[in-house]
Amino acid sequence: MTRSAAVLAMAGTLAAQTAAAQTAACLSNSQAQSLAVAALPDALSSARRACLPHLPAASALTRSSTKISQVYQPAADRAWPVAGRAFMAAVELPLPPGSDPQIIRPLLTAAITALIEQEIKPENCNAVEEFYSALEPLPPENMGKLLIALMKLDESSKKPGETSKNPFTLCKDSAK
Repeated sequence: MTRSAAVLAMAGTLAAQTAAAQTAACLSNSQAQSLAVAALPDALSSARRACLPHLPAASALTRSSTKISQVYQPAADRAWPVAGRAFMAAVELPLPPGSDPQIIRPLLTAAITALIEQEIKPENCNAVEEFYSALEPLPPENMGKLLIALMKLDESSKKPGETSKNPFTLCKDSAK
């Protein structure tokens, strides 16, 4: 997988990439998928912004703003209650117990935006476009499942002693 495709694929899971956060617990598949779906609109908007000057006007990513607002954002809002609690469970943040997950949503958005816009380079935009146009017909929930499957593949290809590039840990027992 190319670096830009990996960046976009991991975008749904980059929420835990904050300076103050430290991994505390693993996430079940359904929690991770909710987190991926919740992150999709911000990740796709960031990828679109980064690549807009480098793609033709007819490209799927260039034309994606309506789909992001009408399809991905409502799905993200539906996924947020589970995603927010999962994020708070998987990451140690200095918050009082029982804090509303809604207070961390801007942190998630800012982390995703900064990371995507930093990682996607102009020369990667055609690959990002190909990746997005192939996945665009999928419902957001299926995209979330695919992103987590890619994360698992990346984790399984890790060499012994190599540190994980994944932003959080998936539970070995998906029953969690």
